Amino acid sequence: MPRKTLTEQGQAEDKSVGPSREQSFDILESVADAFFAVDHQWRFTYVNRAAAERWGRRREDLIGKDFLKEFPQAVGSEPWEAFLRSMRERQPTRLEVVSPVLHQWVDLSIYPTSDGGLSVYFRDISARKRVEEVEGWLAAIIESSDDAIVSKNLESIVTSWNKGAERLFGYRAEEMIGNPITILFPEDRQDEEARILERIRRGERVEHFESIRRRKDGSLVEVSLTISPIKDAQGRIVGASKIARDITRHKQAERLQRLLVHELNHRVKNILATVQAIARQTLSPRKSNDTVRETFEARLLALSKAHDLLTRENWDGANLSRIVTEALSPYHRDFFEIDGPDVRLVPKMALALTLALHELATNAAKYGALSAPSGRIAITWWVQPDDVPHLILRWQERGGPFVSPPRQKGFGSRLIERSLALELAGEVKISYDPAGVICEVSAPLADERDIGVEKAA
Repeated sequence: MPRKTLTEQGQAEDKSVGPSREQSFDILESVADAFFAVDHQWRFTYVNRAAAERWGRRREDLIGKDFLKEFPQAVGSEPWEAFLRSMRERQPTRLEVVSPVLHQWVDLSIYPTSDGGLSVYFRDISARKRVEEVEGWLAAIIESSDDAIVSKNLESIVTSWNKGAERLFGYRAEEMIGNPITILFPEDRQDEEARILERIRRGERVEHFESIRRRKDGSLVEVSLTISPIKDAQGRIVGASKIARDITRHKQAERLQRLLVHELNHRVKNILATVQAIARQTLSPRKSNDTVRETFEARLLALSKAHDLLTRENWDGANLSRIVTEALSPYHRDFFEIDGPDVRLVPKMALALTLALHELATNAAKYGALSAPSGRIAITWWVQPDDVPHLILRWQERGGPFVSPPRQKGFGSRLIERSLALELAGEVKISYDPAGVICEVSAPLADERDIGVEKAA
């Protein structure tokens, strides 16, 4: 069999290679990725349709041209450094980078070729990068949130757990992920999860649902929950995201507000009853109009001063020494000997004692120790320990006119002995010693009726 000449052999090889090369070009033209090739002198040897369209250029204007002259903005960029490194080291390189030509994110794949040049694929990944950026922002927001933000599947298994959840509930992420969310539910709240999941499966959003959860240390925390369905790419509900906010202080404020409103209503009724009693006893037909007005105004002024004192203390109570000082402020300090420890009184006791001290001082100014230059009044108090500590307060006059028991008790005496005893839930006794009036008060410092009101609130 005759041997083939070299020319014939070359022609045969060209025919065998030709279809394979044409097939490769067809493949490069059909792919969505942009592709181009340069030789070792950076001249374009091939540009596919996708690359030409991305650049907005015609292939005929690029083939054989110098890459650097056609795209000078690439020089010195991160892709350019990758081109140089791959050409020099003859190693493939892949990176995600912002194209200096397109100003968009691209996935860049660089391969050395047998002629000393490079073949390059690039794909637009701007949309994915935007999604990743948004996801990064959301992840940062979730991690930095003070609220507990968690997710779970439809079997109530926790799938994510942020730092806010760690701070609120005390469990670390690795302790909760993969475990049921019902770990946080107190025994009497276990049925809530089934109702929540039922609504989530229907695609409903649960907003501002207030409940109680149990921390890792066993303590309970009041929370406001917002729960939303999570859907997959096909729109199927696959789980739920949950935001929990600690509302303990808010609920405490609500309870305090209810207590204050209740207390305010109680005090307003008491004040109106006191004013009514003052008016009824003051507006006596036996007294002149001037006396009526002066007496009535003086009693209301005493009540007003007590309110001013309590207002300055935010109605949290008042010190007994301040109450005594305020009540006796119309009179010269030298008439009084005041002695007693620091005792904090609740508002009701403060108001009642203020009115009682006013009546005692008014009576002393008219008939007793305050009506004589040599008169003196000793006001002393102490706390008597007991199961419920009692306040003992003593008013004792001396150096004034001779005292005899009144033929009939006036409003002041009745207010002190009856109303004061009733308000203080204690005992009040007035003695008409010839040397001077003595008034003794014994009252519990913690009134059980007030304690009951606070517990109810």
